[in-house]
Amino acid sequence: MDTPKTRIRQLTRLLGVMIIAAALAACGSQEEPAEEDTVGSPTGTSSSEPSETPTAETTAPEEDTPMPEETTPYLDPSAGSTDKPGSSSSMTITGTVESGVEAGCLILEHEGTVYGIFGEYDKSVVYAGAEVTLSGYTDSGMMSFCQQGTPFVVEEAESAD
Repeated sequence: MDTPKTRIRQLTRLLGVMIIAAALAACGSQEEPAEEDTVGSPTGTSSSEPSETPTAETTAPEEDTPMPEETTPYLDPSAGSTDKPGSSSSMTITGTVESGVEAGCLILEHEGTVYGIFGEYDKSVVYAGAEVTLSGYTDSGMMSFCQQGTPFVVEEAESAD
């Protein structure tokens, strides 16, 4: 049975579908309207000027354009030692070894900088609570799960006691 409420619902749905279709049509069409379409436009203006769409003739590179010469990258020798990737010059640090925030990680604070301790060293000398003097180098390119301090690769370790 066709009641007034049913008719209103049907008209509302139809109107909603028409609005969505019009919105999609407007979004999907990003081209400029043809000249005959602009005559009846709401502004009542038309354009007889051709659009300035780039063509192959205007966008193709010229044959006479010189190609840039290839260059060789320059490595500054003052940037640190090149025998170990990401390394800087050798240094010695002294302090008390502490446990890091991750299990199995050790750190040492020296002159306000926290260093993560890495490398092959004597574990009877380097352990949490030990006073040590470590010789080695920092490696800013090193990846580690310790996530704490500047990586310091120990080359020599001795007790500071």
